[in-house]
Amino acid sequence: MKKSLILGILISIVFLYLAVRKVNLAETLTALQQANYWYMIPNILFVILGMWIRAVRWKLMINPIKKVSLTSLFRSTLIGFMAINLLPARIGEFVKAYSLGKKEKISKSATLATIVLERIFDLLALLVALWFTLVLFPTPDLIKKIGDLTLLLVAGILLLLVFLKTKTNLTLNFLEKIFFFVKKSWFERFRHLIFRFVSGLAVLDHFASVLWIMLISLVLWFATALSNYFIFLAFDLHPPIYASFILLILVILGVSLPSSPGFIGTFQLACVLALSFFKIPKSTAFSFSIILWLCNYVPVTLLGLYYFRKEHFSLKQAEIMTANLEEKV
Repeated sequence: MKKSLILGILISIVFLYLAVRKVNLAETLTALQQANYWYMIPNILFVILGMWIRAVRWKLMINPIKKVSLTSLFRSTLIGFMAINLLPARIGEFVKAYSLGKKEKISKSATLATIVLERIFDLLALLVALWFTLVLFPTPDLIKKIGDLTLLLVAGILLLLVFLKTKTNLTLNFLEKIFFFVKKSWFERFRHLIFRFVSGLAVLDHFASVLWIMLISLVLWFATALSNYFIFLAFDLHPPIYASFILLILVILGVSLPSSPGFIGTFQLACVLALSFFKIPKSTAFSFSIILWLCNYVPVTLLGLYYFRKEHFSLKQAEIMTANLEEKV
């Protein structure tokens, strides 16, 4: 944990340096002073709405395992994102699984499997948004290459999950042959874990549910992309609408990299790079990145902490219970 935290902080420092390099501080402060902060309100509302949409989607994934209330899922979603914002190494995903599993008496491994599925559908929906941007608008070559590589990665992961669900023993035997150099006792432990994990993939047996999950994922990311345009307006910027989609794609890629808690540095550099495609001055782009980061970070963290304390947890407990869950996983 400490090593990953140190690595994340070092990466954040490097990325933050790249984001602020050649930024004119006076111009940045002027842009912040002149911004119309009323536009933050609709963006923040969309951020919270996005958490609710995530809970609706998660309910479809959890339903084959156990019927869980939407309120409980919404709270655990916020708790998970709060932990991602405050704790290192993205252990918020484990905190989210632990929170729901403990409340609802669901296997932590099965819950974690649904969270993995969430990320897969997020990537698929983002690829659709990317293709939408590529087909309808002129797009930088870098974005096109990223889309191709991501498509191959997501297709491979989704195919592996489908095989794990439908042909569990066959897939595990195949993996055991590929990873012949791994100790048999380790692989047996992995096999036992996978059988628990696969129970969380039950939704893949329901084609209608999968379609609904994909549709909800598309709504989530298209709404998120379009809502970010409010922050453009806050700085009196009027790039083409597809700028919001390029911004979203680069920010998602940025925050997927190892970093300090809260994605400091990686988030800001992703924003600066996205806005550079539209000839927006770097000082203004950096100001933009600060406000967009605050809109995403502050409300989710505060709401997550509120529900976290309401469930009688503490951040120290979160780290301990996550360490225990990681050992089991």
